[in-house]
Amino acid sequence: MAITPGPNNLMAMQESRLRSFRGSYPFLLGLFVSFFILDFFTFLFMNELMSAPTLVLNSLKCIGSIYLVYLIFSLFGYSFQAKHVTSSNGRFWAGMLLNLTNVKVILYFLVGYISFLMPIFKNRQLLILSFGVIMCFITTACNVLWALLGSLFQSWFTDHGKFINAVLSVLLIYAIYEMWK
Repeated sequence: MAITPGPNNLMAMQESRLRSFRGSYPFLLGLFVSFFILDFFTFLFMNELMSAPTLVLNSLKCIGSIYLVYLIFSLFGYSFQAKHVTSSNGRFWAGMLLNLTNVKVILYFLVGYISFLMPIFKNRQLLILSFGVIMCFITTACNVLWALLGSLFQSWFTDHGKFINAVLSVLLIYAIYEMWK
């Protein structure tokens, strides 16, 4: 689930393509930090999250969908903010927001804890949390791999930029569809 194309991996690739691999570090760091935030809250509230009201889940889906639509527009150069606002700090927060509203990541941790870790390790909370931390590192490694690929194929992406952005947009639209399915 961590390596498949989703909003995080696609945007990590796009960040690296636009800003170089080194320039994508703030965005990747935002993703990394938010993995631990989501992991921690999933671990603390895994029983409550399974019975979360539909309103809460639908609110997260709405926020995530709106953000993905924003990302789709940004792929084609449409900006909702003033030009030249590309600070590293802004990219960190963009990565955090993307991840914290990404239902795929929330499901990744829920499925990991509830379907795999809790049944195997029962009441060994420290061991369960340790494997949750490993899940964070696995997902971060996948984001870094996608960013590295974006950087390595930058010249190819430059030559075929409009086509690539169209494919990324379709994949992000598909992510929205899957979120609501």
